Amino acid sequence: MKKLVLLMALIVLSLPVLANHGPAGCGLGTLVIRNPDGLVMHVLQATTNGTSGSATFGMTTGTSNCDLEGGSYAATNFIQSNKVALSNDIAKGKGETVASLANIYGCSSSAEFSKKLQKNYKTIFGGKDIDAGTINDNIIHVIKNDKTLSCKV
Repeated sequence: MKKLVLLMALIVLSLPVLANHGPAGCGLGTLVIRNPDGLVMHVLQATTNGTSGSATFGMTTGTSNCDLEGGSYAATNFIQSNKVALSNDIAKGKGETVASLANIYGCSSSAEFSKKLQKNYKTIFGGKDIDAGTINDNIIHVIKNDKTLSCKV
C-alpha cells in the first residue's frame, strides 16, 4: 500500500511539470536522460524532474531546460497544437493563430508579422512532413533576417 501511495504522489508531483513543459517536462531528468526512446524513458525523465525538485527550480530560474519567457518552447508547442490552422492562416496572411504566434514571439505588429510569414510560406513549411520544431526554426530565421519586424526573438 505504501508503494502505491508513493507512486501516486510521484505522479501527482509530476503532473504540473508535464502539463507545462511537454511529455517529460524540464529539469534534471531531461538533462540526464537525453533523447528518450519510449514511454518508460519519458516516465523516468518526468519522475526524476519531479522528485529532484529541479523542475521547480528550473522553472523559477530558467535553467535545466526550462524556458521562463516562453520563447522557442512555447512557440514550438503552440505550432504543434495548431499546425493546420497556422498553415492556413499564414497562407491567408491573417488569422487568430498567426496573431497568437506574433504575441508569443513578442512582435509589435501582428499584421506586419502575418504579411512577412505569408511572403515566406514556402520557406517556413518547406516539406510535406515538416515538424513543429523545424517550422519554429524557419519562422525565427524569417524574423531575424527581416529588419522591419520588431520581435523579441
